[in-house]
Amino acid sequence: MRENSTAWGELRAHSVFDPELREELAAAGTAWAAEVAGRLAELCPAAPPGAVTAAAERLTALLEGLSVRWLSGLLPLTHARNLVREAIGVEASRLGSPLDVN
Repeated sequence: MRENSTAWGELRAHSVFDPELREELAAAGTAWAAEVAGRLAELCPAAPPGAVTAAAERLTALLEGLSVRWLSGLLPLTHARNLVREAIGVEASRLGSPLDVN
């Protein structure tokens, strides 16, 4: 997990200075957000597609930020996981999920 997270973080950091990386990184990010949106849509089938997409974008951005903090030693992994679980619960609740995802 650490190796994968580190590689993605380095790729994102390099894309700031290398425009050629941005297109592929954007495509990968879009695919990841779409996958998360698909899971959220399954959990909250009555939610509007735009709301599901926005929730997925918030969750993936949060995870990227938490990953950087975890990798740099600023945040324990267990705390990062708890924050992600709580964020999923908040987003699912906002989308109208009757399920407890925590």
